[in-house]
Amino acid sequence: MLQREQDEFRRLAARHLESRLSAGKDEIICRFQEALHGACSPLVSTEALWQEAKNHARLVLEECCASLRGDAEQAALGANVALSLSVGLSTRGILQTVHPADTLRSSGLLFQIILQYVVTAAADLPAEQSSECLGRAVSALNHSLSTCLQVSAAGYDAYLLNKVEENGSAHRMRLGRDLHDHLGNSLAMAHRYLDLHEQAVEGERPAEQRERFLKHVRGALDEAADYTRGLISDLRADTGRQRLARTLQEYGEQHQSPGVELHVEVNGDESWLPGHHAEELFLILREFLRNSLRHARPNSVALKVDVAPHRVDCFAHDDGDGFVPSAVTGRGTGLQAMRERALALGGNFALTSTPGVGTGMRMSLPLPSAKPGAK
Repeated sequence: MLQREQDEFRRLAARHLESRLSAGKDEIICRFQEALHGACSPLVSTEALWQEAKNHARLVLEECCASLRGDAEQAALGANVALSLSVGLSTRGILQTVHPADTLRSSGLLFQIILQYVVTAAADLPAEQSSECLGRAVSALNHSLSTCLQVSAAGYDAYLLNKVEENGSAHRMRLGRDLHDHLGNSLAMAHRYLDLHEQAVEGERPAEQRERFLKHVRGALDEAADYTRGLISDLRADTGRQRLARTLQEYGEQHQSPGVELHVEVNGDESWLPGHHAEELFLILREFLRNSLRHARPNSVALKVDVAPHRVDCFAHDDGDGFVPSAVTGRGTGLQAMRERALALGGNFALTSTPGVGTGMRMSLPLPSAKPGAK
C-alpha cells in the first residue's frame, strides 16, 4: 500500500511539473528568442530561420512534457517526428545554411532556459519527487537536443554537398565561356590566315608572304592546342550524376497511389558511389518505397540521400499506418533483406515505426577510397 501511495505521489508530481511546463511553453520560446538575439545567433537573422528554430524548440518541449507524463507512445512519436524533420529539412532547406557550431550554441541556450524553468517549477515539490522529475526532464532534454544536433549536422552536410554541385556547374559554365572566347578566337584566326594563304597562292604572290600566313596559322593552332591541354583535366563526363534520384523517382511514380506526395532528393556527386554500392543502395531504398506505397497507405513518403567521397547517409520516412517492428520476423522479409544488405557493406541500419504514426529509416554506408567516377 505504501509503495502504491509513493507511486501516486510521483505521478502527481510529474503531472504537476508537466502542466507547469506546458503552460509556460510560450514564455520559454520568448526567452529563447531573446537569448538568441543576445548571442547574435544567425537563427534570428531572418523570420524564416526563426520559425524553423521555434518549431524545433517546440519539439524539444513536447518530448520533455511527454517524458514527464510517462507517455511512451508520445515519446515514440517524438522520435519519429525528429526523424521526419531530418528528411524534411532538405525540403525546406533554410536551416541547412546554419553552421552546426551555431546550432550547438543555440541548443545550449535552450537547454539552460528549459532547465531553469523546470527547476523553478519543481521548487515547491517534495525533494524526492522533485529530483526524480528533474532527472526525467533532463534525460528527455538531452535526447531531444542530441537529435536536433544530429539533424543539423546532416542538413549542413547536404548543404555543403549541394554547394559543391553548384560550384561544379558554375565551373563548367565558365569553361564553356572560356572555350568560346579563347579557343574559338584562336581557331577563327587560324581559319582567317588559311583563307589569306589560299588567296596568296591563287594570286601567285611571293613565297615569303605565303609562308608568313602559314606561320600565323601554325601560331594560332599552337595557341589553341596549348589552351586545350590546359583545360583538358577539367573536362569530365557528367554521366551518372543524379541517376539514383531519377530512378527512385520514376519507380515511386509508377507505384504511388493518387494523392500520395513523393519527395526524393540526392545530394552530392553520385559518381562517388562504386557500382556495387550504388546497386545495393538502390535496392534498399526501393524496398522502403515499395513497402510504404504498397502497405502503409501514407499521405507522403520522403527519401533523402547525402553522398560524400567517404560515405553515404540515407534518411527515409513515411506518415503511413506504421507497424510494430518486433512483430516482423523471418529472414525472407524485405525488411530483413534491407538490413542485411546494409550490414554486408559495413554500414549501419536503423528502422523505427509506430502504429498510426509512420515509419522511418536511417542508414550510413562507408565508401572505399576511390577517385570520383571510378567504378
